[in-house]
Amino acid sequence: MVFQVLAVAAAVWLLIATWQVWMLVFTALILAAAILPAASVGERWRVPRGVVVLAVYVIVVGVFTLMGRLLWPALSEQWTQFMDQLPKLVANVRGWLGNLDYWLGQWGASLPSPQADKVEGLASILLGNAMRLTTGAVGAVLELLAVLVIAAYLVIDAREIGDTLVAMLPAEYRPTATRLAPAVLNRIGGYVRGQLVSSFCVGVLIAIALAVIGVKYALLIGALAAVLNIVPFVGATVAAVLGTLSALNDGIVRAAIALPLMIACQTVEGKLFAPYFVGRATGLHALVVLVALLAGFQLGGLVGGLVAVPLLAGLWEVVRDLWIDRRTR
Repeated sequence: MVFQVLAVAAAVWLLIATWQVWMLVFTALILAAAILPAASVGERWRVPRGVVVLAVYVIVVGVFTLMGRLLWPALSEQWTQFMDQLPKLVANVRGWLGNLDYWLGQWGASLPSPQADKVEGLASILLGNAMRLTTGAVGAVLELLAVLVIAAYLVIDAREIGDTLVAMLPAEYRPTATRLAPAVLNRIGGYVRGQLVSSFCVGVLIAIALAVIGVKYALLIGALAAVLNIVPFVGATVAAVLGTLSALNDGIVRAAIALPLMIACQTVEGKLFAPYFVGRATGLHALVVLVALLAGFQLGGLVGGLVAVPLLAGLWEVVRDLWIDRRTR
């Protein structure tokens, strides 16, 4: 018993000490789960899984490259204009809301007016810190390549890896694991595919809504919403702040129109896009998704937020099959 306790303690310590590696592995598993349906379709047409994975990677890179070539000139121009106008936008907000320095001063803080170059530098720092798990941009690139390579191996050798893992289990648990594994992977992959579609729809909706009422930087704000909404609810919230801030530069009336419009876009996401594209794939309520995101951000930063919901979706499928469904039978 003493040796068993020591072995468990050592395993827990090893897991905690190498959590970054396991985070990368689970990220690769999420990506592999999203690609597995395409690999299954390819097998029906006798297309090797390696070719399917390569084709998926090439298609994704091609789509992003095409979108970049089509949208980059407009996005670049709007980004430059936005950063130039940012101090003025913040000054307008302070003018309409009053001087917040007095209230912040009660807590020993202040509200400085940002400069464009400082904000741009801060954005670069935040992006770099959010994306890296080791050190520097080189580490982030290597981690991305590692995730892509691991995901490719998981898709190509899915059967061999699954058989090996099942063989490590006691004999009485192997049928259950064999039955559960496809359902869990389907939940995880469905979340990824659903969130991508939902994010695209949110970005298009916000860009069109802001353009209709004449808010500047509508395309930029919509694109940011689509990218940031890969983490649920984040993109629409950031877009609401930026859209209202930009509208305020043209007057309080336009801002008063933009704010409820952005709230309406968030409502459409929460009541239509998220339940239809994500909720149906994961079986999770929006409130549960939000709590999982907060816990993931707290424990693992941006990557933790990205993997928290698919991890919870997979665990929920296990709990539902092993406990809830059995009690209702």
